Amino acid sequence: MGFDQVCVEAATPPVNIYEGGGQLSAAVPLPGAHPDHVSVRLMPDRLEVVADCKYPQESQRYLRRDWVVGSWRLDLALPRSVDPSAGRATLNLGVLVVMAPLSEAGGTARSIDVLAVCE
Repeated sequence: MGFDQVCVEAATPPVNIYEGGGQLSAAVPLPGAHPDHVSVRLMPDRLEVVADCKYPQESQRYLRRDWVVGSWRLDLALPRSVDPSAGRATLNLGVLVVMAPLSEAGGTARSIDVLAVCE
């Protein structure tokens, strides 16, 4: 899956960004996402996340629909510069957390594998 292959109804998820212990972290709720279908690309000043729509909910007869399942796209400017080479990403209970050390020098953009965490 690439960053140009996004489901037609991809939604932009909310994000919490926090700093601590010399690193920047972004927590992104992705209901219905599976680690194998989430792409994360980290740059020194930007984060891109694409979650493929593995289980489209088109056959549901919604009476109210406030959130979507499994189809997400995020393109976010980071408030502080990070080192992408040391970045990591985990997905636990539908929340993606991307972490990277703060770095004024920045670094080269890279794709990060998403690890499933079961707790």
